[in-house]
Amino acid sequence: MVRSRAWRLLGTLCLWGALMACQPTHSAGPAPGTASATGAAKNDKSAQEHLWRVNPSPQEGFEVVFELHDAPGPFARFGGAAHYQSFNCNFVTSEWAGTRSQPTKMILLAAEQIDTTHYRATFYRDGLLDEDYYGKGVCHWELIGVTVGFKATGAEVETNYSFDLDKKAWRDGGQDKRYYWKGDYPSLPIGGDNPGRQNPDGFSAAFRGNLFSISATVRAKP
Repeated sequence: MVRSRAWRLLGTLCLWGALMACQPTHSAGPAPGTASATGAAKNDKSAQEHLWRVNPSPQEGFEVVFELHDAPGPFARFGGAAHYQSFNCNFVTSEWAGTRSQPTKMILLAAEQIDTTHYRATFYRDGLLDEDYYGKGVCHWELIGVTVGFKATGAEVETNYSFDLDKKAWRDGGQDKRYYWKGDYPSLPIGGDNPGRQNPDGFSAAFRGNLFSISATVRAKP
């Protein structure tokens, strides 16, 4: 749960460049045989992001359709990211301090608005390549989070209504739902993130009568 919340916060901070476009996105890794792929300066933390390679032909894909129910207004910006981590590998972050870290990578989702109330995104369990990046054995990647966000127009000050897709829904036929307070649409004075709640009873009685919801339905890609 803690790890999931951390990734949700990271996704909120990092994915809005993609939301501005509100169109399918693709993150490509370096081609095999390039300097970064062969591991030059592998312990240099600035080189890590280029070292970990996106799977060019993922097989374990899922399409998730989000539906807005009784929304307080339109949402013209939508996007998200899948978050991955390799728990069996690590790299040096500071030789002086002797500190190490595990590889983590975010891949922007292919995302689109279908109509005024439906949005679609695609994610993959095998989005990254399991390879021997450090000469110490194959690093195995795990999908640890799928986060999407909705904004009225995409302005920085607007509220980001985020949806952290429950891990139990990462399957064919999986479903999930979140409830949100309408009062901070399109924005609060300080903007911010609204992660929603899984149950309307989580809101106080004063807010419970002014909610909207977002549901998610997952289907395996053929």
